[in-house]
Amino acid sequence: MNSSIVLLPNWIGDMLLALSMVTRLAENRRSNTTLLVPEQMVGLVSMLCDLPRIEFVRNNAEARKQTVKALQSGRFHTLYLLPFSFSSAWFAMKTGVPVRRGLSKEMRRFLLTDPLSGSLRDKSHHITREYAEILDMPYCPPEEWNGILVTPDKTYSDSIVYCPGAAYGPAKKWPYFSELAKLHECYNIVLLGTLQDRQSALEISRIAPGRITDLTGKTSLAEAAAIMSGARVVVSNDSGLMHLAAYIGTPVIGLFGSTSPVWTRPLGKRSIAMNLVEPCAPCFDRICRYQHYRCLENITPVAVAKAIEDLFREEKFK
Repeated sequence: MNSSIVLLPNWIGDMLLALSMVTRLAENRRSNTTLLVPEQMVGLVSMLCDLPRIEFVRNNAEARKQTVKALQSGRFHTLYLLPFSFSSAWFAMKTGVPVRRGLSKEMRRFLLTDPLSGSLRDKSHHITREYAEILDMPYCPPEEWNGILVTPDKTYSDSIVYCPGAAYGPAKKWPYFSELAKLHECYNIVLLGTLQDRQSALEISRIAPGRITDLTGKTSLAEAAAIMSGARVVVSNDSGLMHLAAYIGTPVIGLFGSTSPVWTRPLGKRSIAMNLVEPCAPCFDRICRYQHYRCLENITPVAVAKAIEDLFREEKFK
């Protein structure tokens, strides 16, 4: 069979959702598939998937040229473009891979040899359906994902993990993690995120300094995965860490504001996506155009705590 290469998306969450489809390719295709992975996620993908990888380095012209040469030397027959940006299609054209399959959005139809209708980007369906179409494979609903085993970091076993950040913007940041920590007085809590989440983490840590461990900005993605693997549950905004927790099969409470769980709900049966209907939501904006965030503010800490306890009971029953 002709060999193929799959260009994964740049955002962590989208990349993991895409990876969940690639890993379910039929074996005869899987054995002939290579991943083109954004450089900042190579370590994480190496932990989660055994498919061969080429690092996609593009921080300067020389690096991009070397990546093009790597694809040319691989003599791939088909390049599947899961991102829909113009730059990704331009890069694909420069590699000379004979078949270049992706969505014909962003004025890139002329760069693709196998263009698919841009209407496939339909936010009324889960994004993995779009990825399945691009990969030309049967669709597997996100609920059918069973998780990937990651060796847990036993230092934080049975803790509850909070992920209070969201690189996208304030329309994804639930404001009540501190209040939720008050309700979790019987549990140790670990905070994960980037350095940009440190202020949010400090506010949460003040609530119960003796039982909250702030690791924001102190872990790699691979280390965060090991910590979440041993957690009782992960409570997270709609973010890359939410999708990472779901990918490895940890129970997840995902909090959605301006975005839509219909389109990007976390993987697996052990995931709960929480959102409340507002006339203006989902708007997919980074900042609320109406100067309010009711889509997030109306998800109460009590409701989240109840969802967690329901999840604990369900896990115990199983």
